[in-house]
Amino acid sequence: MIIATVIFSAMILLATMALNQGLKEYHGLMEKGVNFWETAKHFWVDRSVGSMTDYYVSDGKGKWFPYFRGGEDMVSYVSLAPLAGDLPVVVWITKEREDNGKYVLLYRESPVDVKNMKDLDGDYTLDRYKKIEPVVIMEGLEKLRFRYYGLVPGKGVEEWSVDFDGAKRFLLPGVIEMEYVLNGKKEVLLFGSHVNSTWKANYSERLQ
Repeated sequence: MIIATVIFSAMILLATMALNQGLKEYHGLMEKGVNFWETAKHFWVDRSVGSMTDYYVSDGKGKWFPYFRGGEDMVSYVSLAPLAGDLPVVVWITKEREDNGKYVLLYRESPVDVKNMKDLDGDYTLDRYKKIEPVVIMEGLEKLRFRYYGLVPGKGVEEWSVDFDGAKRFLLPGVIEMEYVLNGKKEVLLFGSHVNSTWKANYSERLQ
């Protein structure tokens, strides 16, 4: 009886140790998976911005410019690197308030097809883009804002600004900065576009 009890106790001990080790490895894999997804989302946004393209639209008065709309709370552009499929998409990355007073960063995309400026403006001003199911990029943010680095018309210099409109700049920004505060820690992410050249500022005249 004593020998049987000792053997049984040893088996229980070994089984418990194996279970604890398995749970530890499982939680480790889960944590790595979550961290990988967080990293992957940032890489994906970087790829989307880096694949931003000159999608020229007209103001209806003879002026042509690459579509881009950027403010402190949102950015919208046309990208050749969609999340799904392989067709160019118009992208909306927006800051929206959660019920707890914090902010969430959402990504939406839709095939750009042959949308003109009126269509793109309507998608934004009429909130049509909000009907698209979003992907959560980040959540629980205490603060979030975008800034843009690019050429200033008339000045011939590049500088940072809190808004960037392709209709006024006739160019895309060279860099998009996303500054946020998460769990009390301030972070800054920079996303670069790779399609700029200064001759595009005269696109309308060259087209004519």
